[in-house]
Amino acid sequence: MRTYRYKVQKSGFGLFLGIAAEAIRLTVPPTAGAPVSDRVWLDASEVDNAYYGNRLTLTESEVATLRVGLGKVSGDIELVESSPYILIAVRALEIFEVDYAEVALAPAIAGWAEAEFSLAPRRCHATRDSATGEFTLDWDE
Repeated sequence: MRTYRYKVQKSGFGLFLGIAAEAIRLTVPPTAGAPVSDRVWLDASEVDNAYYGNRLTLTESEVATLRVGLGKVSGDIELVESSPYILIAVRALEIFEVDYAEVALAPAIAGWAEAEFSLAPRRCHATRDSATGEFTLDWDE
């Protein structure tokens, strides 16, 4: 299991989210999780808070955000991984509730996958609208 810490610090805002996950290589379709692509699946059903040790129940929106981030790199994973199926099981998140922003889940899991599978990094620029507080991610694609 690998832990990746996504950090952005800009004037006016900062984002931090640690994610611990593992890649499980399978020869048959996973019985847990949901497909992100033909061969890459995501399971976020058993996620712990890395700081407090309690179980986190992710919302559908949070899981969808993880799927977006993993989807950005799933094609690259399929190119370097020969296993018929790769299940990415998220095991823990390092979050500070006060500073938590769901949007950080996407670049955090993409960064985790880049480290886990030795992929070329994808640039993801985070911005925040100071009037609304909304975050936007711009993936260099």
